[in-house]
Amino acid sequence: MTKQTTILTLVLALASPVAIACNPAEGSGQCGYLGADGIYNSRIDADESYQRLYYNNTYIEPAPVYRPPPPPPTHFCTAREEGGKLCADTRPGHIGSSFSTNAAGDFDGPMAETYPDGTLKSITNYHNGEMGESTDYYPNGTIKSVMPHQNGEIHGTVKHYRENGTLEYDITWCNGETCGEQHNYDEQGNIVKIIRWGANGDAEEQRDYDKQGNIVKITRFDANGDVESVQEITPGSQAHGTAKKSRRKS
Repeated sequence: MTKQTTILTLVLALASPVAIACNPAEGSGQCGYLGADGIYNSRIDADESYQRLYYNNTYIEPAPVYRPPPPPPTHFCTAREEGGKLCADTRPGHIGSSFSTNAAGDFDGPMAETYPDGTLKSITNYHNGEMGESTDYYPNGTIKSVMPHQNGEIHGTVKHYRENGTLEYDITWCNGETCGEQHNYDEQGNIVKIIRWGANGDAEEQRDYDKQGNIVKITRFDANGDVESVQEITPGSQAHGTAKKSRRKS
């Protein structure tokens, strides 16, 4: 076989259908491209088959898909004279909840949240987007807690009340961290415990009192917050110290 004959044979072999890579049509198990009415050797011919069906008015439009309407607005808002708006919640179980904004769109004024029956749950005061004092309520309407804020952090004296209106404890916060002292009271307003908090927000010392106002135990904590020492004190062995009573909140 001459050199020219060998080259011609190789060219014919590469050009034969057997040598062409198979491109399986989707789901058909055959080589080619799936068209509207069969298998085609080229993608262009397959695409044109769909176009012919469309122009011959034989193209079937897909069944319409149901798309639900957008949900109704959650709040009804009215304009404020000073700018901004006052919005009341319209959703079932949220009736009575409301908020207001200033002209810039920032929260401004009281934001109220209610229980499902419409009873007031909390009021948070805002001024030009900055959170101020927030007050939480029990379902019976008595105050549960009062929490001041400054620069977006809890700052000041936080007070927590029992459901009967008596003060349970107060605690000082500094820029989002507990600091100073926490005072716990019994239902008669007598101090039963004082906790001193460090600058890092960890407890440093806890003093427990009896009903007569005497210190009966001093617990000290290390830097990790673990108990370092416990000192038991027998009443009468130290000076009598009476703590100031708390005030009832309604």
